Amino acid sequence: MAYNIRPLSFAEVLDRSFRILVDNAFVLIGISAIVWVPERVLLSLGKGFQVVTLILLIAVAPLFQAAITTAIAEIYLDRPVTIEWSYRSAWNILLPFVGTYLLLYSMFLLGGVVFGVIVGLGRMAGVAFPALFILGFVVGVPLMFYWNIRWSLIGPVMIVERRFGLSALRRSRDLVEGVWWRTFGIFIVAGLISQVPVGALGLIWSSIPVLGVLLNGLGSAISSAYGVIAIVVYYFDRRCRIEDFDLLLLAQQIRSQGAHNTPAASGASSLA
Repeated sequence: MAYNIRPLSFAEVLDRSFRILVDNAFVLIGISAIVWVPERVLLSLGKGFQVVTLILLIAVAPLFQAAITTAIAEIYLDRPVTIEWSYRSAWNILLPFVGTYLLLYSMFLLGGVVFGVIVGLGRMAGVAFPALFILGFVVGVPLMFYWNIRWSLIGPVMIVERRFGLSALRRSRDLVEGVWWRTFGIFIVAGLISQVPVGALGLIWSSIPVLGVLLNGLGSAISSAYGVIAIVVYYFDRRCRIEDFDLLLLAQQIRSQGAHNTPAASGASSLA
């Protein structure tokens, strides 16, 4: 199903994300369920499997993230996609994909180290620890939120533009420049839309033996898929607003159609 890629309002980003999920439920929920259903099953087996579950998520989550982002981008650009192809495509770029996220997390870790140094120097200077903790909380938490939103579009940047490392971080920063609060709002509302209903239903499903575990896994798959869809749709929205991506895409489609309709045996054009 073709989608009219254009600048979208706040509500339209959320609505279109829901439409994409419904229209392509089999592929997108299927990609997500491969990870989240086994995760819920393992958790249901007891505390002894929590470590196994954590290892599974650490090992598989990057591949899943790359696969579902790839599928959503292809669907939004009106290209055919399957579950198998999405994972194979994601596997081909897994190393730079993971490396970019490790770079991002290392920056957050560096921020924690800096905070630790400040606390240490403050203690040496005789500043009370509670005061240092409060200062770190007041300054550090908002800064972490700021960075998280600033670099929130690195996923689609890596998948669509094949930019990795610092280039991906800079690209995400540029796309979010000047619209931090709008970006923050979309992600918060999208998170509420995906998490609240699933959490409420999860309380009900948890009382159902066996089937409840599978339903919880399916709910997590749907919730996770919707969250990534919102990020990808918003990424294209930003490109439409600052780069006229929608017009460039239309021009490319027209050129492609023109080349396809031009007879190879003669120089005459068959364009209407």
